[in-house]
Amino acid sequence: MSLNTIQFGFSFFVIFKAKAMEGKTMVKLSHVVAFLLLASLFQPLTARDLVFEVSDEIEVLRFPMAKENQVKTLDDISTFCPGKQSWPELVGKPAATAKKIIEKENPIAKVQFLFPGMVKPLNYVCGRVFVVVNWKLIVQITPTMG
Repeated sequence: MSLNTIQFGFSFFVIFKAKAMEGKTMVKLSHVVAFLLLASLFQPLTARDLVFEVSDEIEVLRFPMAKENQVKTLDDISTFCPGKQSWPELVGKPAATAKKIIEKENPIAKVQFLFPGMVKPLNYVCGRVFVVVNWKLIVQITPTMG
């Protein structure tokens, strides 16, 4: 093997390796640029953006985007939707009796029965009451508004 062949092989290896590293570097650089572009789309939430409220000597952390008229917790649902929200006394009662009691105690309520295997929708609708019953039409779980 001549010296020229060895030099050619070595220089070819160096050039090939440099091109390969250049490709990997470009891929890494493109990932960084893409990440920075995506990150700039989102508004950061920093500690100075949060609002502290003091009531009854208790500090409460509140997000600035929460509006005063918005429902913040499940305890505030009663202000959002008037009337009784749940009927624990109906567990074990027949479905027809449960429906009559619910409609009597909350006139805006529309009763919907859920049988075994049915999925309860996750959205909250004021006036909709789910009554989970078994195949014998006996209430199994506390009926709730939602």
